[in-house]
Amino acid sequence: MGSDNRMRNRPLFSTANLSGATPSPPAPLPQEGEGSETLNSCPPPFGGEGVPIRSGRVRGLLGHRITHLTARKCAIWFWLAALPWPALAQSIVKQGTPVRHGNACWTETYEWSAPAREGGKLILRADMGSVEITPGSGNQLEGRLILRAYTGSEERARRVFDAYHLSARSIEGGGVYVNGELAGSRHRDHSVGAEFDIKLPARFNLDVETQGGDVGVEGALKGEARLTTAGGDIQTTDISGPVRVETAGGSISMGNLGARAEIRTAGGDIHAGNIGGDATIETSGGGIVVGQAEGTLRAETAGGDVVIAGAAGQVTASTAGGQIQVGPTGGSVRVETAGGSIRLQGARGRVVADTAGGSIDLLQLGAGVRANTSAGRILAEFDASAKTFAASQLETSMGDVYVYLPAGLPLTIDAAIDAAAGHHIVTDFPLSILGDKEDFSERTIRGQGTLNGGGEVLRIRTVAGNIEIRKLDARSLEDLKSHEEASWNRWQERQSEKEQQQREREQERRERQKEKEEERDQD
Repeated sequence: MGSDNRMRNRPLFSTANLSGATPSPPAPLPQEGEGSETLNSCPPPFGGEGVPIRSGRVRGLLGHRITHLTARKCAIWFWLAALPWPALAQSIVKQGTPVRHGNACWTETYEWSAPAREGGKLILRADMGSVEITPGSGNQLEGRLILRAYTGSEERARRVFDAYHLSARSIEGGGVYVNGELAGSRHRDHSVGAEFDIKLPARFNLDVETQGGDVGVEGALKGEARLTTAGGDIQTTDISGPVRVETAGGSISMGNLGARAEIRTAGGDIHAGNIGGDATIETSGGGIVVGQAEGTLRAETAGGDVVIAGAAGQVTASTAGGQIQVGPTGGSVRVETAGGSIRLQGARGRVVADTAGGSIDLLQLGAGVRANTSAGRILAEFDASAKTFAASQLETSMGDVYVYLPAGLPLTIDAAIDAAAGHHIVTDFPLSILGDKEDFSERTIRGQGTLNGGGEVLRIRTVAGNIEIRKLDARSLEDLKSHEEASWNRWQERQSEKEQQQREREQERRERQKEKEEERDQD
């Protein structure tokens, strides 16, 4: 380390960056009696009304002749008026000197504070580094930056630190703009790191961008948030306002969100609590778990399970490979997986469910449905009335179909088993069964009929599977309950296994990272 261990103080809010050079104080005022002209008012500061003055002739600021006392006041007004607002409440950054850690790491610390008004906004732009934000009380924004250089050479570390530029300024509405940038291309490798730690009022808005590093918000935030990283995890607690969160590679975990939300990652899991508005959630590879949404919800993943507690509006969910589970919804539902089971419960609007391979369980359907699986069982429980039921279709290329209907629901049934080979249609309703014989011939069995005077058509198709059409009564409801408990237990076991595997992978990643850091310290 160098011999100078003193902290270096410099203005974080640079007035020169805001309005050119900082104006100098006014020149000494002339003495009373100088000059020969009379002026009845001082030139107004900030474009306001003139300031009345007493008689008496002096040469004042800008060549005007005014009284000695008033001239001095006017000069001070002009000087203050020329200063930008940040200069009146200037923030100071304290920059430390390099400190060695082990044999191959140096750090330099920046600390600063700035006035911040509740309802303001933090705008942070960093070309690298993790960001940790803690909402709290007070009307002050406090920041700390630790800059790291992974090298054994003090000279090289100092060159890195000298190339780093940190600036900030106040913005309209009581907010703060912070920018951190490392000149040159040194930050493009793993030899340099940065960690931002910022504390601000709880009622505040965030607009954060980092080109590489994790982003965290530890504490409830009463405001909106835009959080972006070019590579890293994003984690927050509750946020009351709209959110837009994006990472080019990493997992995202969020608490309850009070308004609309856009959440995207190019690769990683996404977890979010309840959402108080419309939501769009996308990952190019990973699971999605979301609470109750008070609006519409769209969830897409290129590979992983999708679990949605429910939504007040329309739901669209898709995965290129994984299971889909959706709770009660007030609108239509469209779910699709390239390989995995589907489970919906309490959909009040129309349902479209497709899987290339897996079972489909549809419970408490309030309207029409189209469900299709290339291989798997279909279970459909209708909780519809004559007004809400719509034309429906249940089709599997290989598997059984179980249908539960209210006893008084008017509809028309058209059921068929292709290549029956010993499979049957079993029903609690009076249907006409054709082609059902006690043999294993590759014949088609059909079941048709109108219930309660007929109505919209329920079409049921399977190949080499049974069809059961049951009345909803105490016995069938008990059967459904037992079936759902067994299905839920299997689901939870599978989720537990996946979470355990994920924890093990994360532990291995941390151990590898620790080993790398120890190797660097020993070099």
